[in-house]
Amino acid sequence: MERERIKQTLLDSHWFQGLPDDVIERMISDAKVKTYADGQYLYSKGDEPDGLYAILQGAVVAEINSKEGKCAVLGILEKGSWLGEISVFDDSPRPSDAVARGSAQLLFIPRDKFQGLLDAQPQLYSHFMKQVCKRYRSALRMLEASLIRSLPERLALRLLDLATGYSEYRAGVAGVTLSVSQEELALLAGTTRQRINQELKIWEKAGWVSLGYGSLTIHDCEALENLLSTS
Repeated sequence: MERERIKQTLLDSHWFQGLPDDVIERMISDAKVKTYADGQYLYSKGDEPDGLYAILQGAVVAEINSKEGKCAVLGILEKGSWLGEISVFDDSPRPSDAVARGSAQLLFIPRDKFQGLLDAQPQLYSHFMKQVCKRYRSALRMLEASLIRSLPERLALRLLDLATGYSEYRAGVAGVTLSVSQEELALLAGTTRQRINQELKIWEKAGWVSLGYGSLTIHDCEALENLLSTS
């Protein structure tokens, strides 16, 4: 059962979709399942890369903390999301902290195993570089949002970015529920919780979203996408 769950996690991820069966089977053999408690660090900024992580349960917050105690939340990653790939590919220290939010279970592929696969089949670099470029483009969109876009646009971008880790969103089915609080959305969008609440109430009245305790359900992804396309 554990092997089947690992395989499904790989097949559901855009990182591994379309790869040959022998590559998937080798990934499964190399992978390990790890459990982290709330607040436990997967890794810290500056750590040497140890491998790739996929979230099976729970969530992971990518953040940067200053010496003065300030925290910048870069992203909140949930089930189906992958993290840690940048340092694995460029062989450089981790660029941020990764902290478990709640009890989290992750699939871990050691760096040496992953690198061994790429060395044996260098044609796979092309596939994975496309995925890295997607992440880079997403980061550029977020930088653009922080510099020139309005709050509603920044919030829409953040919600859609969070939703892309869910199979429901990729399949275009309404009702994508995100386990994210308004405080976290405020950090992601660079504003206050009060302003986030005001905007979400407007969207809730329009039927685009509904609010829960520590969660938010997107009912109309197209409406959020249209909000961005009109700017």
